[in-house]
Amino acid sequence: MSSQTYDVIIVGGGTSGLVLANRLTENPNLHVLVLESGNDRTGDPNTLTPGAWPLLTNSPNDWTFQTVPQKDLERQITVPQGKALGGSSAVNSFLFTNTSKETVDGWKDLGNEGWDYASYEKALKKSFTLHKSSGGTEGDGPLQLTLGTSEGVWEKAWIQGLVSVGFPETDPISGRVGGVNIAAESIDPKTKQRSYATNAYLDPIRNRSNLTVRTGTTVNKVLLDKSSSGGDAVAKGVQYTSKGGDLQIVEARKEVILTAGAINSPRLLELSGVGGAQLLQSLGIDVVVDNPHVGENLQNHVFTGLVFEAKDDVYTIDDFFRQDPKAVGAAMEDYGTKGTGPMSTSNMVTMAQLPLPEFHTLHVHPPLPPTTPAFVAAHEKFVRSVLTNPSSALGNYVFGPAYAPFDVPENPAHRAPGKWVSVAIELSHPLSRGSSHVTSAAASQVGTSEGVRVDCRYLSHPLDLEVLARQVRFTEDVVSRAEPITRHLKPYTKRFTDLDTAKDYVRRSANGAYHYTGTCAMMSRDLGGVVDSRLRVYGVSNLRVCDASVIPLEPTANPQAVVYGVAELASSFIKEDLS
Repeated sequence: MSSQTYDVIIVGGGTSGLVLANRLTENPNLHVLVLESGNDRTGDPNTLTPGAWPLLTNSPNDWTFQTVPQKDLERQITVPQGKALGGSSAVNSFLFTNTSKETVDGWKDLGNEGWDYASYEKALKKSFTLHKSSGGTEGDGPLQLTLGTSEGVWEKAWIQGLVSVGFPETDPISGRVGGVNIAAESIDPKTKQRSYATNAYLDPIRNRSNLTVRTGTTVNKVLLDKSSSGGDAVAKGVQYTSKGGDLQIVEARKEVILTAGAINSPRLLELSGVGGAQLLQSLGIDVVVDNPHVGENLQNHVFTGLVFEAKDDVYTIDDFFRQDPKAVGAAMEDYGTKGTGPMSTSNMVTMAQLPLPEFHTLHVHPPLPPTTPAFVAAHEKFVRSVLTNPSSALGNYVFGPAYAPFDVPENPAHRAPGKWVSVAIELSHPLSRGSSHVTSAAASQVGTSEGVRVDCRYLSHPLDLEVLARQVRFTEDVVSRAEPITRHLKPYTKRFTDLDTAKDYVRRSANGAYHYTGTCAMMSRDLGGVVDSRLRVYGVSNLRVCDASVIPLEPTANPQAVVYGVAELASSFIKEDLS
C-alpha cells in the first residue's frame, strides 16, 4: 500500500470541492489533492446540453440513493447526488437562485460568527458573471450565468398575473425575495452549454503545478490519530480505493477537507470514527469522536404541484416532454443551429418566492433524539418569524409550460395528452428533519449507494403539511383569478376549497426536491452541531467539511447558488487559517 503526501486533501471533486481547489491553489506553496469518486465527463453531450439534464439522474453521473419508506408519504423517494467531476453542478437543473437575507442571518444567529449576510453576499458575488438579456453583465466570477427575458407568452402571463394580484417583481440573486422573477441559469451564453464547477473553476487552472486531481477514486475513510491524551484527534490522511481497485493511502501535511455532499460527508465521518458511539460500536467502527449529531438534521424541500389545461391555440412544450419525434427533432435543430428552444434551457426559469397570506400558530412537535431541544426551539423560532412576516417567502413556486405528473408520483414518466401548464409548489422552510447514517463498515460499499440509511421523515412535523396544503389552495386561487394567466387557460374548477382535501392531496402527491442540507450542521456542539463557524469538525484539529451538509437551515429555493457562496466564503476562512 503506497503513500504520498500533500498539504491539503479535498475529498470530493464536486461543486464546493472545485471552488476550494481553485481558491486554495492560488497560493503556489500550497499543494492540493482532489479525490473524486465519479469520472470527468467534461465532453459528455448530455452533461453540457441544458435540455438533456433529466437524463442525468439514475445514470452513471448519479449516486441514486433511496430513502427508507416514508411513513407520512407511504413510499420511498429517490435521492440523486452528483457522481462526477463537478458533483451535483454537473447534473442539476441550472437554476441559480439565492436564498433570503433572513435565512443566512438565521445561520449567524445559531452562533456562527462571520456568516452574516453581507459577508456571504460578497463571497457569492465572487462566484459568477451574470449575462443579462439587455446585453450587460454583473460580476466577473468564473461561473457563467444567463438571465433570460420575460417576453414569452407564458413568462409574461406569469409575471403580469402575480403582479396583478399584489406581488412585486424581484431580483432572484439579491437576497430580497418575496415576489416573482425569471431565474438565472448556470448556462454560458456564448457556448449555450452548462457552466458548472468543472469548466468554470477547474478547467482554467488544471495546469497549476500545485494541483492534482484524481477521478474514479473512492475514499473509504479519513485516517485519524488520537494518540494525544485528552486532545483533539488529528487527520493524518485518507485511505482510498484506486481505479484499479487497490487500497492506497495519501497523507496530509496540513488539512483534510470533506466536500462529498449531504449524504457522503456524514457517511465518511462515521466510517472514520466520528459519530454516535452507539451506532459506530454496533458496526465495529472504532470511536474517535462521539458526536451523535453527525448525519442528523437532514433537511430538504418537500414539494407538490398543480396542472392547468391550456387553450388549444397557445404554445406549450408538451410534445417535447412527450418525446414526440417531430418535436424533439425540431428542438435539436433549434439548439444546434441557433442555440435556442427547449434544449437550450432547463425550461423552469419562471419562478416566484412568495409569502403565504395566511398566518398560523406554530404547533410544537416533540423532537426525536438526538436532535437537541435547543435547536428545535431555534429552528421553530426562525420559521415562526417567517410565517408572521407578510413579506417573507414561505414557498417557492416554479412555473412551466407543460404537463408535470404531480398527482401520479408513482409514474414520473406519465404525460397527459393535450396542452398544459404546471406549477411546482415547494415548502421553503421545512421543520421536518431526517437523518442519514451508515449501516455497514464494509469498504466495498462506499463507492455505491449501499450501506447508507437515508430517512428524510417528510411531513413528520405537522406544520409542514399544514403550510403546504395551504400553499396548494393559495396557488389554485391565484392562478384561477389572475387574468393575465387565465386568458390562456381552459375553464378550471377549483378542487381544493376544503383544507382536508388539500392535505390528502399533499400526502398522496408530495415528493422530495434534490436540495439536501444539514447533516454536518454548522452550529455549536451544544445545539447539535458537527462543525464550527470555520467548518472545522468538532474533536478533530485539522478536518473540515465544506458542502451543503454544513448548512444548518434550509435555503429558500434551489441551493446551487448558496453552495457556491458557502464554498467561496469558506475558502477565505481556510486560506486565513493556513497562512
